[in-house]
Amino acid sequence: MNKFGDFLYKLRKEKGITQSMLADELGVTNKAVSKWETGESMPETSLLLPISRIFDVTVDELLDGKRKSEQIKDNKFADDKEENFNKEKYLFTRGKDEKISRLDIISGTVCGVIIMTATIIYLIIGGVYNKWSGYWILLPAAALTCGIIGIISDLCNREKRRQKIERGENPYTSAVCGILMLTCIIVYLFLGATLSLWHPYWIIVAAGGVCCGIIGMLGNLFIHKK
Repeated sequence: MNKFGDFLYKLRKEKGITQSMLADELGVTNKAVSKWETGESMPETSLLLPISRIFDVTVDELLDGKRKSEQIKDNKFADDKEENFNKEKYLFTRGKDEKISRLDIISGTVCGVIIMTATIIYLIIGGVYNKWSGYWILLPAAALTCGIIGIISDLCNREKRRQKIERGENPYTSAVCGILMLTCIIVYLFLGATLSLWHPYWIIVAAGGVCCGIIGMLGNLFIHKK
């Protein structure tokens, strides 16, 4: 059976009429109607309009083998399926149209190893030697180090550099400032956690912020001038 024959059979059953009744209505034989439904033949072109009127459908719907409402439903299902696929595909990306590059995968893997290693070392030192207080610094230091790796990864990505330049940003100065600030914070945390030098060395973070401000202004002047 073809889609026309299937649809005709479905319409006839919905209407509650037999092949004989339909044949009499159209002036053809029962055998002709049977052949239409089994796909052995198609009705003459002149009979398509009368058939469509009998079953209250259009000729296009007859030839397509389904009502327009069913076609819209099928198209909507296909669109929803494609949208769900795209959501799953870009679930772990920064945007729907931004694909994961090889460099992103490598940097993400390295960051995962760093975080896992720092956590394991901290748990071993704390659990075996009972030195929980001084070595908590490993966890934030690992996270900040991953931030530095992410900045370097973005800086090495040509497409991301181009996008920042188009927005009027200097990708190099922003990367230098980010790395500088994260490094200052890491150094300050290590000095505070290991040597208890919290008070006098907060100046490291403040100085890093001032340097980043200067670098940022110079970088913006350069990019706008260019």
